[in-house]
Amino acid sequence: MLNDSTHHLNPSLLRRKSPLREIVESTVLLALAVLLFRTFAAEGYLISTGSMAPTLLGYHRRVECPACHFAFTRGAAFDKPDSTMNIAAANLDIPLDAYSATQCPNCSLSEINARKAPRNEGDQLLVQKLAYEFRDPHRWEVVVFKNQQDYDQAYVKRVAGLPGEKLQLRDGDVFVNDQLMRKPYSVQRAARIAVSDYSHQPEDRDPDWQPRWKVDADSNGWEFGEKVLSFKHSRSSSTPKMNWIQYEHWIRTGGNHVSRVTLSSWPPDLHIPSDPRFRYEKGELICVGTFSAFEKQKWLTSTDDEAFHRAIKKLYAESHVAPIVDAYGYNSYENRAHSNQHDLMLSMHISKLNGAGQFEANLTDGADWFRLVILPERREIAVLRSDNSEPIWGGRLSEDVLTNPFELDFSLFDQQIVLAINGKPLHAPIEYLPTQKRQSLRRPARIGAFGVNCEMTNLKLYRDVYYTTKGEHPDQVYKLADDEFFVLGDNSPVSLDSRVWENPAVPRSSLIGKPFVVHLPSRQKEVHWKGKVEHVRVPDFTRIRYIR
Repeated sequence: MLNDSTHHLNPSLLRRKSPLREIVESTVLLALAVLLFRTFAAEGYLISTGSMAPTLLGYHRRVECPACHFAFTRGAAFDKPDSTMNIAAANLDIPLDAYSATQCPNCSLSEINARKAPRNEGDQLLVQKLAYEFRDPHRWEVVVFKNQQDYDQAYVKRVAGLPGEKLQLRDGDVFVNDQLMRKPYSVQRAARIAVSDYSHQPEDRDPDWQPRWKVDADSNGWEFGEKVLSFKHSRSSSTPKMNWIQYEHWIRTGGNHVSRVTLSSWPPDLHIPSDPRFRYEKGELICVGTFSAFEKQKWLTSTDDEAFHRAIKKLYAESHVAPIVDAYGYNSYENRAHSNQHDLMLSMHISKLNGAGQFEANLTDGADWFRLVILPERREIAVLRSDNSEPIWGGRLSEDVLTNPFELDFSLFDQQIVLAINGKPLHAPIEYLPTQKRQSLRRPARIGAFGVNCEMTNLKLYRDVYYTTKGEHPDQVYKLADDEFFVLGDNSPVSLDSRVWENPAVPRSSLIGKPFVVHLPSRQKEVHWKGKVEHVRVPDFTRIRYIR
């Protein structure tokens, strides 16, 4: 008889897996889940170019102006010598070279050394790939799509034209079927570009710089702090009179604007200059660009003629108040013609607003002035056109708005008026048409008060994206088929988009998805080790944001 040596095993022991097998199976399942997620739900993309700056960033350097300490991003070189970025740099002056000129977008200090700042990677986008399976992209939405010349490459742009439309760019705006396309407030906030920030006043003693916000000669009650502007009601004033501060777009140097000052006759003891940027013609001193403090002093010491002295001093001041143009701190400011800007937004934080008088902010597009009026005691707010005493819109503020600090936005983007408090519009956009040809903006904003007390912080002026035309036909009309979209970059001067492609349209089949969040951002942190300075990548949670 044979011995029965068979053992009866516990079923639970049969089901037990080795630790190694569990790790392998878990890894495979995780990889499959990630693959399915990336294939059908969401996928990450890294931005390398600056075509959507400053909304979305490519490879860049974080620069702090040494004069005003305003922080901004500057385009940085990409590693691959034959990359699309370098081709774009050669053709369109995309700002890749750290050695090219860098200028502060806030105080216009030029020749900033951006090489000292380490290079950061571009924004990483999480893209929802099913977003356009059941609907088309909306106008002004940011989309990711395949490059039609290289399907392994993806682009990110903003949708400007929809299927079946006829699109044209005019004076920086998008027109579809001859109708101006206006951005909603949420897109305005996402794409707006800083022009001036009162919180960052230059500390250098440059003779060619003056503060941009100034008190009118016959006004009083305003106090200029380091970061706070305040107005205090004078009880001694017997009659109500608005006290104004005016914004002048002062720049230190450069520009191609023309300034003229009357001078009846040239001093007989001086030779008339032949410089095309500074000349005397038909009873006028004419200057192209800024007239420096050095030049002013040189001419003042060359003669004792008092009329000439007055004209030179006036020309110096006038020449530094320049038109607001479509300049980007992200780009090189050299070797490019700029376009005059007309669409502005005034933004501020207001606190301690009280009294029986009136607070007012005025803004112009170069054709018409618009007035924002607040009567704090009555909790009333209204918008008026400067040539009409009847409000375009009026409403009442809740009591908690005036008892707490609040953020106020006053926008004229795309020929529409938008008022918003704490990021929420107070009314539907008010569309308007300019009453005359729009002029360049040198003094586009002012703020006034009487009979009230208030404090303002974070006083900023923004501009809209100005969509420049490209190529030999600036008046070109783009016709889209029933499955095509027209896309533009927010960094319009240097963006490679529908304006420059041989086939301008993006077919529906090329759409990848909708980017909805910037995730996993990083920055370079300076580390000191054994007498050396190194830079290491660390998480930058301040750059995590939803994409509008």
